[in-house]
Amino acid sequence: MNFRRIEWIFLLAFVVLDIFLGFMFVQTSSKSTKTTGDTATTVIREMRADNISFKNPDTHEGTGYYIAGSNESGLKQQLSQLTEQSARVQSSGKLVSTLRATTTIDTQSPKADLTTFMSQRTNVIHGTEYVYDADLSTSGDYVFVQKVADGEILTGAGQVHLFVNKDKQLTSYTQTYVANVKTLREKAVTISEKKALVALYQYNQVSSSSRVVWAKLGYSRLLKLKDSSVYVPTWIFAVRGKNSSNISLHRINAFTSASMKNSNATTTGSLDTTVCMVWNTFD
Repeated sequence: MNFRRIEWIFLLAFVVLDIFLGFMFVQTSSKSTKTTGDTATTVIREMRADNISFKNPDTHEGTGYYIAGSNESGLKQQLSQLTEQSARVQSSGKLVSTLRATTTIDTQSPKADLTTFMSQRTNVIHGTEYVYDADLSTSGDYVFVQKVADGEILTGAGQVHLFVNKDKQLTSYTQTYVANVKTLREKAVTISEKKALVALYQYNQVSSSSRVVWAKLGYSRLLKLKDSSVYVPTWIFAVRGKNSSNISLHRINAFTSASMKNSNATTTGSLDTTVCMVWNTFD
């Protein structure tokens, strides 16, 4: 029996079901909107009345794919290309490396120096497939996210964390990677940031007097099987509670507007600094 074929059949069946449920959700939402007026605008007003602070959300729809990728990163098989570092791949598939060579980083404007380091194949495997993300970075921990299809993986499955010490020296990094990425169906329309923000509020994931620090559209894992995973366009919101330095991360499926669970990762930081996100439950 071809278990891999059965796995792919199950995976595709799940995607079809998710698409169907999304279609039903949109149909229901459309009917509700016709009878109640501009629901989204009304909810936005309610959020303002609850003293929830956020920038005016974008109203434009986007596009995206269902994509599949291997759960095996393949990084271990390519360790030999790395030089001037001590690297190993953990059982989880994450690569952990300590650098022997000294690299100085301009921490006031780190993107250029870090991108140069990432672009060298002897430094980072598949390094050119990642881009710098300032919102996910903080001083000392700079994050690059993996590019896939027409977007980026914004959760822990496809990231490089580059660690810089107080002397501005790049000392080590960790890497995760999604291999063998494939699109599962044609490109589809994603909801706007405004609709995602409304869904976030309606799912009670943002409380009174809190602040939405940022919102991003990228890919996160929807379904994990033995060998493969399905990723879906996702609106990810960073929310800071009232009188708190903690930031909680929340996900809204950008196809169906559904809340995606396991989104309780938190971190801490100053109100005046960009805070590094911790994706322990978002992979």
